[in-house]
Amino acid sequence: MRIAMLAPISWRTPPRHYGPWEQVTSLLTEALVARGVDVTLFATMDSKTAAKLDGVCPAPYSEDPAIDAKVWEMLHIAHVFEQASEFDLIHNQPISCRSPSRGWLRPPS
Repeated sequence: MRIAMLAPISWRTPPRHYGPWEQVTSLLTEALVARGVDVTLFATMDSKTAAKLDGVCPAPYSEDPAIDAKVWEMLHIAHVFEQASEFDLIHNQPISCRSPSRGWLRPPS
């Protein structure tokens, strides 16, 4: 099974200090990897994980005022869903994905 873990990009995963959603995503990701599951973590590129790391945002927007949160969140979400067909499951640790994912998602066959 191939799982994509979609982490928030407000903080690094796992967070250095504050970042409860990023912490939950990290715990889930590392536990799945420890059990031999093929996991790709989509997070900020400075994140630390035993899974494959993928992403577009170089650093957390809460740590870098030059990173526009809304723009980078949409780029982050789009990057994951453009690759949706490569995964059996996409776990979204709560990022609002209203419209960007609509055209990319297909039910498994």
